[in-house]
Amino acid sequence: MRIATLLSGAGLALALLSGTALAETLRLRAETVVDGEQVRLGHLIEGLDPSADIPVFRAPAPGTRGTIRADRVLAAARDMGITGIEAGSLATVTIHRPGRVISRLDMQGIIAKALAERGAKGDLEVVLDDHLAARTVDAARRDEIRITKLVRDPVNGRFEARVALAGDSSAESWMLSGSVLETREIAVPAQDLERGDAIEARKLVLVRRPVNQIGSDVLTADADLTGMIPRRVLKAGEPIRNSDLAKPILVEKNQVITVLYNSGGLMLSMRGRAQNGGSMGETIRVQNPQSKRIVEGVVTGQAQITISAPPAPTPNLAEAAPAARR
Repeated sequence: MRIATLLSGAGLALALLSGTALAETLRLRAETVVDGEQVRLGHLIEGLDPSADIPVFRAPAPGTRGTIRADRVLAAARDMGITGIEAGSLATVTIHRPGRVISRLDMQGIIAKALAERGAKGDLEVVLDDHLAARTVDAARRDEIRITKLVRDPVNGRFEARVALAGDSSAESWMLSGSVLETREIAVPAQDLERGDAIEARKLVLVRRPVNQIGSDVLTADADLTGMIPRRVLKAGEPIRNSDLAKPILVEKNQVITVLYNSGGLMLSMRGRAQNGGSMGETIRVQNPQSKRIVEGVVTGQAQITISAPPAPTPNLAEAAPAARR
């Protein structure tokens, strides 16, 4: 980048009228660093007295380099009555202006914060439009960015915002646009899961998905998935629906199982043969091997059912009252 703009105005005229104080030896710098919008003589000429350090050129954009022809620097100095500058063989002077990058992530964060402060509910994901790139500002500006205007369409989630560096009302501002998605954390397979293999917690990972992409039948908590049996191959990263899963079979048909009989706090145990298979909470039929009697119970564990006797009926007042004496 070549810098070719010479500053002029009342400030320059005042400097010329007041004279310039010079050091004994003046040398043209080969390279210099600036931290503002203007390049001053002191940036370009070594040994110049601070009283003569006035702006003469515009600085390059933050985070970039530029060059100024040596003869233009010398000419600018001569216009101010400064001569005798040693330039050697220099043809150009390189100007570097350090910059601070404001990333897309920084911009998304400030938008999300502003929406939350304005009452937005739930987990919000801000997505900037693709054409919006990171911006570089002067490294000396440590101010955070602030929102000066924010408009959001609640129907389609689109937003427009104007942002600027905080602490300076005259600072350059720029427009941001994009969309805001409400997201929810759900558990998905970390790898493909085969049909019939019980799901393990270590094979699940939590991810965020837009709410409008999560159906009402999607299971979101890993606790609801662990131990369940896939009815089909579950692909890594895909939401898992209730219809994709079956409860694990805890009792197999013809399996000899434990039958627990619970009656009024008394627990009895016996063995029986399952007449059909079942999952947790399902009612199955079991045969007593000795009496051949068939009973029904609820699956309450691996190879186990529980039969609960109905509570004894509470006597009514008439039954509870003693017979009247004759």
